[in-house]
Amino acid sequence: MQATLATSQTTWLKAVDGWINDLDMRADGRENRRLIARIVGFNADWSTLTTNTLTWATIAKRTGIKERSVARHLKVLHEAGWIGRVAAGRSAAAKRAGGWKTDDAFLNDAPVYALTCPVDEVPVDINVTPPTLRGYKEFPARAREKEAPSRAASRPSSLKAAHRHPTIDPANRQSPAWPSHVTPSSKDERILAGSEWARRVPALGKLSAKHLAFLAKDFFATGWTLSDLKTALDSMPDGRAHGQLIENRWVPYTGADGIPASRLGHWVNWRLNRWRDAHGGVVASPTQERIRRAEARKRTHEIQRRAEEARRAEIHRRMATHEGQDAKAKAMAQMTSRLPRKRLARKR
Repeated sequence: MQATLATSQTTWLKAVDGWINDLDMRADGRENRRLIARIVGFNADWSTLTTNTLTWATIAKRTGIKERSVARHLKVLHEAGWIGRVAAGRSAAAKRAGGWKTDDAFLNDAPVYALTCPVDEVPVDINVTPPTLRGYKEFPARAREKEAPSRAASRPSSLKAAHRHPTIDPANRQSPAWPSHVTPSSKDERILAGSEWARRVPALGKLSAKHLAFLAKDFFATGWTLSDLKTALDSMPDGRAHGQLIENRWVPYTGADGIPASRLGHWVNWRLNRWRDAHGGVVASPTQERIRRAEARKRTHEIQRRAEEARRAEIHRRMATHEGQDAKAKAMAQMTSRLPRKRLARKR
């Protein structure tokens, strides 16, 4: 299916909604597909019309649909030309198997989807040689004729065609200003990280990269990364979203879209202060806490494994003695005596 990048989020949402209305399928399946399409559309970046924060698990958690059904609906949207898969996602296990050793090795990479609209296929003229993916063919349609017929269409050379229609690999991602899993150390690196932070969180684009680097200076000094800062803006250390208690109910706050630039720095500082202790020091980052829990679980499993091995070795040692063999024989005799005896039928 031929597709082109959508012009805007609103246009894409209206077009895909009309397409879903015309589908011949059950009403519940149609609404599930509409819900998944809206999740993808609303989470796309306004400037690039791409989204890189949605995994199957994230969509399933927000919609209440199973991951297998989410994958099936995304595949249908992709085959119909409504979303383009710019880059595939990677699980944390696959990244560690590939040799990742940083903190980001414990995080899943979400796939990159682009909002596209299907394009009707242009009718092909059978009298004209179609172009290939790498430009026009180098050989003429009539290989035995030295000169082309007078009415034959002129065909540009492969070099001109290559310059006129450059081949762009859609899987090549835009290189980030700073990796999300690396902690910046110098001032220049912190400024680059601030620029990338504003790109990943569009609401922070009202602040300069130097201002954002200054706000996150204390956190970078303790080993925080951009992924940790993004998590800190959305949630508190206990896992709840930023909010307040109203009538014994926790109500999350809204985002920073409506905050003016003059107050945006205070808003960022206020949310990051939730990740400080009583003395003003920065607590462990989400990635550091995740690694600490993983290492604690690993140590606990190792202790349990050694205890189980010691217990089995002690049992084998006891059973190897005469007392153990006698106890085993008595237990087998007691079990055999409890079994029902089968009576043999007499032959007549």
